[in-house]
Amino acid sequence: MKNIALIILLSLSGLSAYGQSAIELNEVTVKAKSVIRTPDGMILIPDREQTRHSASGYDLVRNLMIPGVSVNVAEGKVDALGGAVSLYIDGQPAEAREVRQLRPADVARIQYMETPTGRYAGDRTAINFILKKRDSGGYVGIDALQRIGYMGGDYNLSAKLYSGKTQYTLFSGTDYKSIHGAALTGDEIIMFPQSIIGREFATNDSKTVSNSQYAWFRVRNKNERRTLRATFNFVRSASPEDYSSSSLSYTGLETPLTVNADKCSKSRNFKYSLGLSGTFEFAKGHFMDVSASATASRNHYSYDYVENDSPVNSDTGEDYYNISANVLYGMKFERGNSLVFKVSEFHNVSSANYSGANNSWQHLWSSETICFGQYSHPLWGKASVQEAPGFSAQSYRLHGEKLTSFIGPRLQTVFAMQPARNQALQLQLVYGNSYPQLSMMTGAVQQVDLIQQRRGNPDLKHTRIAQASAVYGLGIGKVNLQAVGIFNGAWRLPVACYSIEGNMLVQSYRPNADWRQIDAYVSATWAPTSKFNIQLTGGYYYNGYFKDARLSAACWKASGQAAYYFGDFACNVRFETPRKFASYDLTVTRTPWLYGISLSWSHKALQIEAGADNPFLRRPLYRTALNTDIYRFDKTSYSPLNRSSAYLKVVWSVDFGKKTKHDPRNVDRNIDSGILKAQ
Repeated sequence: MKNIALIILLSLSGLSAYGQSAIELNEVTVKAKSVIRTPDGMILIPDREQTRHSASGYDLVRNLMIPGVSVNVAEGKVDALGGAVSLYIDGQPAEAREVRQLRPADVARIQYMETPTGRYAGDRTAINFILKKRDSGGYVGIDALQRIGYMGGDYNLSAKLYSGKTQYTLFSGTDYKSIHGAALTGDEIIMFPQSIIGREFATNDSKTVSNSQYAWFRVRNKNERRTLRATFNFVRSASPEDYSSSSLSYTGLETPLTVNADKCSKSRNFKYSLGLSGTFEFAKGHFMDVSASATASRNHYSYDYVENDSPVNSDTGEDYYNISANVLYGMKFERGNSLVFKVSEFHNVSSANYSGANNSWQHLWSSETICFGQYSHPLWGKASVQEAPGFSAQSYRLHGEKLTSFIGPRLQTVFAMQPARNQALQLQLVYGNSYPQLSMMTGAVQQVDLIQQRRGNPDLKHTRIAQASAVYGLGIGKVNLQAVGIFNGAWRLPVACYSIEGNMLVQSYRPNADWRQIDAYVSATWAPTSKFNIQLTGGYYYNGYFKDARLSAACWKASGQAAYYFGDFACNVRFETPRKFASYDLTVTRTPWLYGISLSWSHKALQIEAGADNPFLRRPLYRTALNTDIYRFDKTSYSPLNRSSAYLKVVWSVDFGKKTKHDPRNVDRNIDSGILKAQ
């Protein structure tokens, strides 16, 4: 499961609202600095070297080295101000696959917004890729990535055709992984009333195989006043084998016992989705965006465990449906004032049949409506204040249980100021709420092994969340600095709990924990020449759980990256120091050093890149510990995904007709599920 910090930050991201209109340069040619500070962030104009040596939108953002923004090109993630950055292309929402396919040569400039406004309402931070305007021709492109060190690859085909004001785009692709040799070692203690059971474990053998395929088709029609889009997407993902064999040594029994245990799980998922959207421009600065999407998924998960010839098994089939809709209406007034209203609806339904050790049928639905308005008012010509009051109405119900619903207030206040051309200051306060994941609220029971079970809790409550942050940015010559301080808090947060029921250790969830997080850091970017750029970030991180849980973790952290360009070649290096964090499952995890290097060659429409992740690290280890009154463990995990490995990537495309921009793949290959899993 995801770390609860990420869940809370994603919830907070839904509170951002409108204020001062984002700067839209349209077709204005800028011949000044490549980094232009604005009241809500920056306008960045990639130079020739940054563009030439980038193969995707992620590469381009990485090479720009925006202060405080970290990019994981391999995983398709961009983070800033303690959370994920929302990505857009020409003002339209973009997903990971879409940005990965984006051709940097088609990007005219990039908007980075620390206080998103206008059409970017509902985002914590946002990046908008503004593309060069082309309206005829088409393209066909391929990109392929092959891993060395473990079996893995990602292969994609894309095509686009312009026909007047209408565009047709088709993407398809496949990826796979086959990993041998992952290992888990450690020991655990379970406080049964009759005796204290100790168990040491070590993996003897393991293998994980996964793959996915997708197809995506979009039709877009655009004129000066409106843009209409229809998108169909199909995704299949499967993990036909996730196997491990371990040795277990028990103490605390009448006779010490050593046995072998085999564990195997399989999953298979299909998703079909249809999305419709429209953006409309009206007279006198009024505009409206509407969108709706529907997704249907069929998920299957099976789990088998055998210890000393005693089996445990389960088989789960789930139908999962999601419907969402958004309506946004905005208006701009004289002297920079603006007013925006937004209503969003999210509805999820999970219907799952569990069979095996614990048979049950679980039907769970959840609904959330978010509504807010925001007024933005400029001050003194160098500042603005934004007020965004609103509310959210949330309801969920598990079949056979009572309906749980509530209405909670939401509020965001932002003060942004640009004291000088090279400085920016932002102060922000946010209050809101969220509800638990569907897999936490299920009434299902999954047996993990002969003495452990996992169970959901239908009586979880909504969570109140708050955030306070301060950001200061400063540009001095060829150096850009950003100092950030963020406090996050949550009340009535669900966290894991452990109890003894009969001869079983049961993991479930309690609804009343408090959570605090402090994230403070300074980020600096230095670009002495167009051939060399470097970014360094360092700071302090703390998070802790209280009330229903008692644990915390803190660490100093640092990361950095550098890029050097020479002719057709480019070299990139990166590093990240070990981290330590606490999670809602009451564990504390320590990560290893992570670093990498890549060398690329770019010539016209062809780019070849070779890279290495964690060279010289043969066995990087993640350490995880849990310490409660009933259950304790200390585990060390290793995966070939984190050891020394290499990759080779090739990107190529050919244009026909007039040279066109490359609309990247807009493919969400994640498939939602409410299944409670045994592992």
